[in-house]
Amino acid sequence: MTHQDVQIFTAAAAEITINRRELAARLHTDRQFDSPALAACQQRLEQVISYRCAYCRVPVDLTQENVCDFGFMTIPSRSLYRSLRGCREVYVMALTTGIAVDRLLARLNVTSQAEHFMTDALSSAAVESFCDAVCQRLREGVPCVPRFSPGYGDVSLSFQVPLLQRLHAYEHLGITLNAAYLMTPVKSITAIMGICASDDQKEGDV
Repeated sequence: MTHQDVQIFTAAAAEITINRRELAARLHTDRQFDSPALAACQQRLEQVISYRCAYCRVPVDLTQENVCDFGFMTIPSRSLYRSLRGCREVYVMALTTGIAVDRLLARLNVTSQAEHFMTDALSSAAVESFCDAVCQRLREGVPCVPRFSPGYGDVSLSFQVPLLQRLHAYEHLGITLNAAYLMTPVKSITAIMGICASDDQKEGDV
């Protein structure tokens, strides 16, 4: 399988605004919370963060109830099937903040638990914010349903294996999986986002 249909999107730290609601939820604070320590952690994080995404557009066959067939993988799932109902194509994607963030977190885990906690929350919110930015870009002129990630609903994390293989994620992003299907770099996301079928396509739906 070639890499020709896999697209790569990158962003500088300054291009991604970390969602304050997402950050507040991870810090267990309100959205207005700020402090010099948090600002210092964010500045240090932004010096090492490397936003990268690999994605491609593939067909999905939903003719069998509660089964989503993407050609390169088939996912039996009621929740994903319902999410993609009416779609004929999807975007599959993988995103990461890069291995340098993992190294920063490992170092802070030894030197300062408080800074580790804040930086971990910041980096988690950062990758979610990056994913939102990528999805917004992909939706421009292409109506889509909300993204859906392995590990949610009844979709096993094990489906990250064929998804990452399809995107050549190790070569493009440096993402690997362990035996529990958890990704390295840790602050990484995989997702499927359905593309809404046109009215002409929907006419044949039962």
